[in-house]
Amino acid sequence: MTREFLGRMRRALDRGVRVYIGYGFSEDDSGERRWDQDARKELETLADEREHFILKRLGDTHAKVLIQDRDFFVITSFNWLSFKGDPDQTFREEWGTLVAIPTVVEDYFEEMVQRFAVGEGGAGNRS
Repeated sequence: MTREFLGRMRRALDRGVRVYIGYGFSEDDSGERRWDQDARKELETLADEREHFILKRLGDTHAKVLIQDRDFFVITSFNWLSFKGDPDQTFREEWGTLVAIPTVVEDYFEEMVQRFAVGEGGAGNRS
């Protein structure tokens, strides 16, 4: 996650775009790497500042899902926000599936967004 990404996300939120980010490989932050802590804190600050940004620890999840409106969703092994890439590393094979059937996308979004509603609370748009 970069400053450029955060700036683009702020601008999208200012336009009224609703963003949900669910995260967490465990129930707490123990064992979190420093750069993951820094990224989480940046996102927490943004969630507290912006009404349309919902950030939630989902617990033990390893899912990588991206949904855009009713246009499509992608389920993949690619770490959307934590992989910065390195041309000096060896090839890293990632797989994913794109679904672009509007009714299926809408149904899947409704299913996923329910995870953000369960146990809502905490400061701002975080829980």
